[in-house]
Amino acid sequence: MTENRIITIVREVRHFKRTDLKGFKGFTLAEVLITLVIIGVIAAMTIPTLMNNTNNQEYISRLKKAYSTMAQVTQRIISDEGMPQGSIGGWATSSEAVFNLYTKYLSNAKICGKDITGCFEGTYKKMNGTPGTYDSSNGSNSIYTFVMADGTEVSIQNGHFGSTCALNGNGSTNVCQFIVVDVNGAKGPNTVGKDAFAFSLKNDGLHPTGCDTNAGACSNSSIGWGCTCRALREGAINYL
Repeated sequence: MTENRIITIVREVRHFKRTDLKGFKGFTLAEVLITLVIIGVIAAMTIPTLMNNTNNQEYISRLKKAYSTMAQVTQRIISDEGMPQGSIGGWATSSEAVFNLYTKYLSNAKICGKDITGCFEGTYKKMNGTPGTYDSSNGSNSIYTFVMADGTEVSIQNGHFGSTCALNGNGSTNVCQFIVVDVNGAKGPNTVGKDAFAFSLKNDGLHPTGCDTNAGACSNSSIGWGCTCRALREGAINYL
């Protein structure tokens, strides 16, 4: 580029600054305030939804990981120990026995056992809006809990135990034991069907609850323990 061309461009820029902006009027204060109000209203309407969707996707991602880990461990136990059904000599003779095997195969888990310190300490809200607990404060003395390496809390409760593997509930049938996980550990919202989910231990492995029957298993009027299957199948939490 020649020196004359550079001088010409500079003169054109100076001419634009002097002439093209003449008569240009800025926004009034009222117009600026109205614009800010509109932006604020739109943000207030959209940001909570976006954050909720982002959180739900994180819960789903952690749920898939927890299911994969627990299902693989369950298959390893079945391969080594046989079927869990206690009435035919299997290993699921008590919640403590189930707990001991899972923590044996998950060697890096934090053990809480009957002492719930650090495991399922909070109050949980059921999906129908009623409060509830899923720790030793609910009156059972046979709850055994541990925390996996990624922070997922796991709870095994004797109150749901059936040695004949004939339990029916939460949209599941022929269940030996219900196992509950909190996918983000001590963090909230501690809501069944959102960050707390149930699985069915059966003779052939671990299954998401709600896959066998759907009648009332996952609805706004239910507790929500039957929503695990729907959450995994749909890859979304769209039933709350």
